[in-house]
Amino acid sequence: MKGVIYARYSSDKQTEQSIEGQIRECTKFAEENGIEIVKIYTDRALSGKTADREEFQQMISDSADGKFEAVVVYKLDRFARNRYDSAIYKSRLKSNGVKVLSAKENITDSPEGVILESLLEGMAEYYSLDLAQKTSRGMMENALKCRHTGGRPLLGYKLNPDKTYCIDETTAPIVRKIFEMYAQGSSYNQIIDALNKTGAKTGSGKTFGKNSIHDLLKNERYSGVYIYNRIPRDSTGKRNSHGTKEDGMIRIEGGMPAIIDRELWEEVQKKMEGNKKSPARNKAKIDYLLSGKLFCGHCGSAMVGQSSTTRGVVYPYYVCNHKVRLRTCDKKNVKKDEIEDLVIDETVHRVLADDSIDNIADQVAALSYREGLDTSRLDNLKVQLKSTEEIITNICNAIAQGVLTSSTKKMLEDAEEKKEHLSLELEQEKVIQKNVITKEQVLFWLSQFQNGDTNDPEYRKKLVDVFINKIFVYDDKIIITYNFSGDNNTVELSDVNIALSDLSQSGPPAP
Repeated sequence: MKGVIYARYSSDKQTEQSIEGQIRECTKFAEENGIEIVKIYTDRALSGKTADREEFQQMISDSADGKFEAVVVYKLDRFARNRYDSAIYKSRLKSNGVKVLSAKENITDSPEGVILESLLEGMAEYYSLDLAQKTSRGMMENALKCRHTGGRPLLGYKLNPDKTYCIDETTAPIVRKIFEMYAQGSSYNQIIDALNKTGAKTGSGKTFGKNSIHDLLKNERYSGVYIYNRIPRDSTGKRNSHGTKEDGMIRIEGGMPAIIDRELWEEVQKKMEGNKKSPARNKAKIDYLLSGKLFCGHCGSAMVGQSSTTRGVVYPYYVCNHKVRLRTCDKKNVKKDEIEDLVIDETVHRVLADDSIDNIADQVAALSYREGLDTSRLDNLKVQLKSTEEIITNICNAIAQGVLTSSTKKMLEDAEEKKEHLSLELEQEKVIQKNVITKEQVLFWLSQFQNGDTNDPEYRKKLVDVFINKIFVYDDKIIITYNFSGDNNTVELSDVNIALSDLSQSGPPAP
């Protein structure tokens, strides 16, 4: 698994050294859990009470590229000190296939907070979908007129005043060169070397790589075909690469000027098809449901997913990380399917009983009421939105007076995008302030877990994410700790061993 580290310190009571300490602990956690760190994001002297942090926002944006699957933080208050921000941005990361992991704790402020945050994620998804649908309608109208629908124009093109495309003769030769070299038999590496010698850059100003070359060669727009929604979106607004071309895609022949002719386009596509590597080389990905939740009962280290293959049959299992890396533990491996089925069955029978759900609902509703009394986030969003609107007005006034440059256009686009996000978050916060989550709402939400299909992968994953804190595996027993009672949110192996010792000596379990 590939991941990134996010570290932050606020100006109050913390120092620059706090960043280095966080990174050190996060790196250690990543090594112990088999996570390859590909980038580190840091925000210095910035409060977690606001999501308006440059590196944080860059990380959220980068998550859409699919280059990492996890964000590791020292503690979850480094990610966000506001539960609503946390729910919104975790939901956004989740839609990009990224999860947030804490190096020093397993859940948020309190066990019932995990349940509340899951409820809030659902609310965030609803309002994001509503905004996405409204935005999509406007973009669809522009697409039918072959206009630019947002973002950076494609390399080789620039925009007319009415947002239609025209050829940019300063960068279009780069596009022609790439197509021509590939058609003549050049490899990706040879094309990259040739481009680097001339200093050619991608549309974002970066050096060309294999992925950018591949994406450019597959883009039919260069042959003069206007395309919108080539990768269709699913019901949540997320792009769905498994959708069909008929799922809302607009394709208009001659809708934009051609940089290359159709014959060259067809020739390149045939060559790319012939050069495809056998898909059989790609191994099926195994989803280890209990990753980050399963720990060794001998040494306390995380148990990580691995697999072995015998006579073509794959056998997945969990193994103690200290046993693999340090050779200091003798814990036997645990079969993946057996322990996952056991954990799911126990959770359904123990946590989802009516009396347990009633207890959870009481605690979650009480927490929601307490946090609903705090209007500081609502006030802060109003201030940010007003400030952003003033910036937009000032930029528009400057443009009206003839100050139109690439910089002012970029500033206006950035400000408009920020305004859109702030408006969405403000509407979400208004609803939250107005509608504190009641016990009845929590009970309704939790009751849906009682009727789930234990063979459904999504249902199983949701059960683990919401209810399970940690699982400790011994040779003769398994201890599961849940997120629905108590104030302490960090369970260690020593705590479990003490509780087990008390249980064996005195009969009833320790408090």
